[in-house]
Amino acid sequence: MDTKNILSVSSIKPIDFSDLATQQSWSRMLSHGKRKNLALILQIRTLVVESIFSSLRKRGFVHPPVHIFSTCVDPLNHETEPAGFNYYGQECTLMQSLIFHKMVFLSMTGIEKVFWVSPNIRKEMHITNLTRYATEFSQIDFESSTNKMNETMDLIEEVTLEMLKEVSLEFGPEIKKLCGRDPSTLIAKFPRIDVAEEARSSGVDPDDVEKLLATRIQTPFFLTNMKREAYDYKDTESGKYHNYDLVFPVTGEVLSGGEREHSYDKLKQRMEELDYPLDYFAPVLKFAKEVGFNPSSGAGFGVERIVRGILLLNDIAEVYAFRRVPGEKIIF
Repeated sequence: MDTKNILSVSSIKPIDFSDLATQQSWSRMLSHGKRKNLALILQIRTLVVESIFSSLRKRGFVHPPVHIFSTCVDPLNHETEPAGFNYYGQECTLMQSLIFHKMVFLSMTGIEKVFWVSPNIRKEMHITNLTRYATEFSQIDFESSTNKMNETMDLIEEVTLEMLKEVSLEFGPEIKKLCGRDPSTLIAKFPRIDVAEEARSSGVDPDDVEKLLATRIQTPFFLTNMKREAYDYKDTESGKYHNYDLVFPVTGEVLSGGEREHSYDKLKQRMEELDYPLDYFAPVLKFAKEVGFNPSSGAGFGVERIVRGILLLNDIAEVYAFRRVPGEKIIF
């Protein structure tokens, strides 16, 4: 039997070990995977996922099977190169986030609370700070049709504090030895800061507010009211965006979320304002027009960013056994 006609991988160009960059990646992979602190980092990561998963489940959230590709996915608010493949003749995109699945799921099923521990692929482009980004990461993506912005921020704070208490209790001494931080110092009420107001009072660009405050505030905090994706709800009276980021001191944002724009007319208008390719997002607009989205709010916990934030790691790649650095060749 000719296995070349059976095994689809035979059509893929094999890795070239004579290439210098590939040789360097091989050596880097081996040294990276043999780090002495990797086991501790991954034990803490495991607890972070377990704690957030348990907290959401106890609050009535359900976890359906995970989806890793779709005909249209989150466009994000920064430049990425779409990663996709041919699915039985249909062009699909690998998952960048499950935002549209969350919105459709709640509106289609009538179930009020959903979450996924979701793998995401983002081919980041023109990144200058490579220590903050990974092209492959896990996100605990949740959504509720019973909560508005402030209730969801309350939920995020409760779930995050529960997780930090568990991590501090189980790994406090080890974390102190690893990075010099007592993780219990992160356990405090999270300040809530309007980005536009802070930018005006501090005399900085709104894009620089996160970096500025992450060096000043010693506990996690929320940033609100940021102009970004079309699906974030905008209050037409106040002009404010009902969205939020959770930021950890030093390392930065670990979660993004918001109330969702559920009106077909407003969603389409916002997509046009942001130059979205409407043909690509036709499934979203068709659902909004013919079925209708329920009002909802939610967010996505970035697992690896949370671990980096707790441990004050210099590079998010330290959370990985197999590095996923934008632009860097991989082996496995």
